[in-house]
Amino acid sequence: RDDGLPCARGEPGADGRLCPYREHALISVQEHETWDVLLACQGQLRLAPSGHVIGIDMDAALKIGAARGYDLAVISELLPGAESGLVSA
Repeated sequence: RDDGLPCARGEPGADGRLCPYREHALISVQEHETWDVLLACQGQLRLAPSGHVIGIDMDAALKIGAARGYDLAVISELLPGAESGLVSA
């Protein structure tokens, strides 16, 4: 912001793309709920024998979502994409 860059104003940068923080920002309530479930599942990771993360325990994730009163149909649609991002990171 101090430098007046387009990204700080929500505009595309020199490479024609939006700032990653804007491009991947959570928008809907359901996205925020899914993110909340994913954060709550940090202790429920599935690991390969090598120790690499290969996913989250979906059963535990859906139970957390249910306990928090979230719409499980929506959570079950969004969570695999969030899991994929977690694994690739």
